[in-house]
Amino acid sequence: MRQRADSIAAELKGARDLNAEVCAPRELAAAEANLRFARLALDQGDSGRADAHLGTAAPAAHEAVARSKECGKQAVVIKNKPEPQAPVAVATTVTARDSDGDGVPDVDDLCPDVPGPAERRGCPLFTDRDGDGVSDDIDRCPEMPGPKENFGCPWPDRDGDKVADKDDRCPDEPGSPDNQGCPRRERLIVVRRDRIELKQQIHFQPNRARILRDSYDVLDEVAEAIRDAPVTVRIEGHIDNVGKRKENVTLSQARADAVKEYLIRGGVGEKQLTAVGYGPKRPIASNSTRAGRTLNRRVEFRLEEAN
Repeated sequence: MRQRADSIAAELKGARDLNAEVCAPRELAAAEANLRFARLALDQGDSGRADAHLGTAAPAAHEAVARSKECGKQAVVIKNKPEPQAPVAVATTVTARDSDGDGVPDVDDLCPDVPGPAERRGCPLFTDRDGDGVSDDIDRCPEMPGPKENFGCPWPDRDGDKVADKDDRCPDEPGSPDNQGCPRRERLIVVRRDRIELKQQIHFQPNRARILRDSYDVLDEVAEAIRDAPVTVRIEGHIDNVGKRKENVTLSQARADAVKEYLIRGGVGEKQLTAVGYGPKRPIASNSTRAGRTLNRRVEFRLEEAN
């Protein structure tokens, strides 16, 4: 930042030599004031405020030089008046001043006290220690390569998955670049020709129709699968044979209705869904064992073509 400040100061000196006080007083004053504030901020250790002032001073200095070009001190050619007897005038020239000896006249040199190449209008080349194409005078991370869009600093990557946070849909969870920085999760459903097959059962509170939280993910995948599909889905509620038959049928219907309501909240059209409670009528395992009864307490999804 101090190198930037010195470069701006040199440019302002060139502007004053070009008579900027007359041709561009507002730009000159703005550049000089912000340069003073920037140097004061640097002395106080406030690099953020210094950077802001330098960002204002630099374009104002450029504008002061540009507006003063036609008012500056120009190299001129003076022709002596010929003596009456001389048929040809003798010409002499006044050479333009070049204070830093870099071959760029002060009138065109933005850094007249510091030598630099003509292609940089007489200003020196700044180093680029990290080789990222951003010169050290404006590189906020001069020891670490980064893009120009981030002022020479690498983009943050909190989860370290080599996908920058700005492009990472899961910035706090490592994932693959081809999945936008998110981990690939195993699908919880398989869509068959006539049904949606679940890889895990839908769980309810015991003897109630309240869906447990651990079943939300599988139901969200079901909703996604049928949301825009041209099908109707029959939600079937099944249960084991423990307890009174009538109460079991009522509970299986209530659970099927609860799943239907969840899918509707997930964006599925109500006309695409029907809910039927079959109670214990369609077991898929023996009710004489605990494992069998667990399998019989289930919700199934049957696909039908839409009318």
